Amino acid sequence: MARKVHTAAAGRRWRWCLLLGCLFALAGGMPGVVGQDDAGSDSGVSRRSFTVYDYLAVAFMLVISIGIGVFYGWFEQRGAGVDEGAGESSNDFLLGSGMSLFPVTLSLTTSFITAIELLGNPAEMFFNGTQFSLIVISMVLVVPVAVKVFYPIYYKLEVTSCYEYLGMRFDKRIRTFGAVLYILQMLFYTSVAVLAPAIALSEATGLNKYIAVVLIYFVCIFYSSQGGMKAVVIADTFQ
Repeated sequence: MARKVHTAAAGRRWRWCLLLGCLFALAGGMPGVVGQDDAGSDSGVSRRSFTVYDYLAVAFMLVISIGIGVFYGWFEQRGAGVDEGAGESSNDFLLGSGMSLFPVTLSLTTSFITAIELLGNPAEMFFNGTQFSLIVISMVLVVPVAVKVFYPIYYKLEVTSCYEYLGMRFDKRIRTFGAVLYILQMLFYTSVAVLAPAIALSEATGLNKYIAVVLIYFVCIFYSSQGGMKAVVIADTFQ
C-alpha cells in the first residue's frame, strides 16, 4: 500500500516537472513574443521595455513561489500513517495547521489586494469620480459583525467553510447550491484579477498577454495544489 502511494506521488511529481519544463520552454521565447501591433506602428515614439534586472526580479518571484509549493508539498514532514497520519496530512493541506499570526495576517491582506484594487479602483475613481470610495462604509459595518457573530460559530463547529455550515444547518442541496454560486462568482472574479496584471506585464515586457495569463495561473495552481494552505500563506507573505 505504501509503495503504491509512493509510486503515485512520484509519478505526479514527474508530471508536474515535465509540465513546468514545457512552460519555461514556452516562456523562454519571451523576448521574441512582442505585440505585433506595436512592431508595425509607424510612430516614432520609443517604447520602454524591461531590462535584464526586471526580468530577473519577475523570474525570482515566480521561482520562489514555485519553490514554496515544492518544499511544502514534497519535502515537509507530515503524518505518514493510514488513520491518524492521513487526518493530520489532510488538516495540514487544507487548513494550514500551526501557522502563526503574522503570515496569516499578511496572506489575508494580500488576498484582498489584487490587480483589481491596484489598477481598477484608481482608474474607476479617475474617470467616474470618488463616489466609489463609499464602499468603505459597508466594509466598516460588515467586518465587525462578521468577526463577532459569524466567525465564532464557524470556529466552535470546526468547519472549513461557510458552505459546510450550510450543509449542517440545512441539507446537502443548499450546501451544493451555495458552493456552485461561489465558484461561478470566483470564475468571473479571478478572470479579471489575472487578466489585469497580465495586460500590465504584456505592456511592460512585450510578452503576449495570453502567455502571461497561463504563466500566472500555472504558478498559482502549482504551489496551491502541491503545498496546500501552508504554501498559499507563505507565498502570499513573500509576495
